[in-house]
Amino acid sequence: MRRFFILFLSFLLAGMTASCSTISQRQSSAQVAVQKGAPVVYIHPLDPQAYAMSSVGIPPFDLASGINPRLGEAAASIFQDILLGRETFHRVKLLPEHYGNADEALRAGRREKVDLIMAGRINYALEGTELGGSRLDISVRLLNTRTGKTIWHIEQSMEQPMDYPRTDILHSLLTALQPPAIRRSKGAPVVVNMLAQSAVDMADVMAGARYVKR
Repeated sequence: MRRFFILFLSFLLAGMTASCSTISQRQSSAQVAVQKGAPVVYIHPLDPQAYAMSSVGIPPFDLASGINPRLGEAAASIFQDILLGRETFHRVKLLPEHYGNADEALRAGRREKVDLIMAGRINYALEGTELGGSRLDISVRLLNTRTGKTIWHIEQSMEQPMDYPRTDILHSLLTALQPPAIRRSKGAPVVVNMLAQSAVDMADVMAGARYVKR
């Protein structure tokens, strides 16, 4: 009987050690990992470097219904920062005027005397919870304001899977016995971070990259 009790106690301690390790790993993760799809390039120039000295105008992104209107302006600002930071184009300018279609975007670009106009659209955006669930689908067209032709057409989507917490009895017991974890400072909203990742990927594509970091 005593031998059986020792074996049972050893098994319980081993399980608690493994569970503690799992809890520690989960607490050390600030966010659920984002699954990023590669940019899908429908149209691109034969020589991207031919546009390196171009000026680009970026109006607020067009939005699908139900998306926070501020996200369109935020997306334009993020793309401007990334394109300038990575020196993808010679000059990148934010345009205050919203557009409804490609013709309106072209007219805005011609008024501002830029070489290219970015007609961006957020097709889907969902801000999840601290357990995950965020999603983004975005498309970008760069139009030549002189000819009206599409120079680049790129789309990308990404999502953050749900990371449901463990609810088994052993995990609940161990959580109750441990001291409260110190929460990390909350970062930027996940959809905004997704927009920044997409801007980096698309900037690399426009600079001539054939592959982007996954």
